[in-house]
Amino acid sequence: MAHTAVFLMNLGGPRNLEEVEPYLYELFSDPLVVTAPLGPFRPLLARLVSRLRAPSSAEKYALIGCGSPLVAGTEAQARALEAALGPGYSCHLAMRCGHPSTEEGVRAALERGADRAVALPLYPQWANATTLSSLVELRRVWPRELPLVEISSWHDHDGYLDASAAALREVLAEVPPTLRAEALVVFSAHGLPMSQVRRGDPYPRQVEITSRETARRAGVTNWQITYQSKVGPARWLGPDTVRFLERNAGGRAVVTVPIAFVSEHLETLYDLDILAKDAATRAGASLYLRVPALGTRPDFIAALADVVQNGLTGHSPG
Repeated sequence: MAHTAVFLMNLGGPRNLEEVEPYLYELFSDPLVVTAPLGPFRPLLARLVSRLRAPSSAEKYALIGCGSPLVAGTEAQARALEAALGPGYSCHLAMRCGHPSTEEGVRAALERGADRAVALPLYPQWANATTLSSLVELRRVWPRELPLVEISSWHDHDGYLDASAAALREVLAEVPPTLRAEALVVFSAHGLPMSQVRRGDPYPRQVEITSRETARRAGVTNWQITYQSKVGPARWLGPDTVRFLERNAGGRAVVTVPIAFVSEHLETLYDLDILAKDAATRAGASLYLRVPALGTRPDFIAALADVVQNGLTGHSPG
């Protein structure tokens, strides 16, 4: 019987404060993240930037439990997905930065007897800095003689959109009826430098599709896409989530949706639960709520299983 390894690919995160600087070094060493043509100076710059940024990053991680919960959350997703797929499948983490690395995930899959693999990015929308980077690394370490099915994106998969809309409806139900009609739903996605967008990265278009369809299925008409987590002085996609809330949150209930994230990590627990909430509160929002990441919701895990099976049969993710 064929044994299919499914690699849950994500960016990863430091599991404790000691891993913050090594994690940042790997991140800034990636030529698909820092796209400047640095040549042999790339490792030197990555070392410098990671060392300079580590203290402030560690302070943020200290506020959310002294490490990122992304790895543990992805492990839970892997166990749930493996159960949903049934016999003949095993699911493995393949973190682009940190541990368990893609190489470690491949080693574990081969030890389980895998003779083919599916690359499942846990980024719903394609971006070169995330999806492509993870795929390139998996291609590097997966044995070339064994089949590898690559799933590019599933931003418009019906099951995923239904799960996303259901999660949004559940939080909107917590808004008092007197505030619900004027509530503002903010779909917040990780930002991307405009230099990468101008090169044709499909990320913002796919974020728009996911957000629009989630809003439609949830019955939401008052919504806005924003972008968060900007790094450096270059121009990034906007509007910025915090600045948008500072200008528009006054006098209304605000519900933020981490539309590009399916696991809890720094970008949800710090950027949205602390920074965005503070901005909305200072602007005079009557209520601030955040939709949880989809995590191991049964409807979301069923959608991921369908994405995997469609990939193996050659059907489109939707």
